[in-house]
Parts: sequence; structure tokens; C-alpha cells
Amino acid sequence: MASPYDEQAAFFRAALLLGLLPGSLVVKWADDTVGRDREAPAAFIDIATTPATDITALRHALLQLCEDRQSEIVLRTVFYLVWRDFASGRRSLTDTMTVLRQIRGLLGLPPELNDRVRSLGVDFFFASRAGDTAAFEGRLRDWLAEYASPELPLPL
Repeated sequence: MASPYDEQAAFFRAALLLGLLPGSLVVKWADDTVGRDREAPAAFIDIATTPATDITALRHALLQLCEDRQSEIVLRTVFYLVWRDFASGRRSLTDTMTVLRQIRGLLGLPPELNDRVRSLGVDFFFASRAGDTAAFEGRLRDWLAEYASPELPLPL
């Protein structure tokens, strides 16, 4: 039976894997959940008592709350973080493309989205080889803007 926490747990697992969020945010989410929901699954205690720097243990504890897959909502929220970091300048064009490549390799993307991200990677490769990434950067910024609002409520 699915819990109301499935998608958030799946999102946090993916975000931790990709280095998009710190473990401390996941621990805080678990602490807050335990504080407000007396019926919260016991897995929240495991998460809340895991060192925030132990990403592997956090991802393992989160797996008690969700499946090892990402729904469309989870994926859209992951792409929101990619957009947020790129749009704010926190992550460079090259770093953003690295994260997109990691998303393709590590998360199960639907075929159409996988093809789009792969196509962006190819375009970036050729733009980089030509020494002209400015036009590509604008196209990437426009594409990522489709994800400019998170699908899940995030304790950010």
C-alpha cells in the first residue's frame, strides 16, 4: 500500500543521488514529519537518526518509504532543482549538462524525455566543440524553464 510520503521519499532519493540537495534537508524533513504526524511510518525515525553526511544510508532508509522508481511528478521536481540551480547561477552550463547526463544514466526517464535530454547533450557537445555555447545556453535555459515550479511541496 502506498503511503502519502512515497513521492517525496522517491524525490529525495533521486536528489541525493544526483547531489542536488544536502542530506541535512532530508533529515530535517524526517524530523518535521515525526513532529507533526504521530502516525508517520517508523522509517522516519531511521532517516531522522541517520547522519546527514551519510548519503548512502539516507537513500537506503528512504527506500523503506518508496519504490526505486520515479514518477512523472518526481522527475519534474528533480528537473525543477536543475532549473533552479542553473537559472540562479549556482550551477554552470557545463555542470548542468553533467547533471542532465547523470539523470539520463541513473534515473528511469520516459523515452520521449530521455530522447530530449540526450539530444541536448549532443547539441552541447557540438556547441562546445565549435566554441560557441551562448546560443545553446539560451535554448537550455528556455527548455528548463518548463520546470520552473516544483510539482511536490519542498521544504527548501
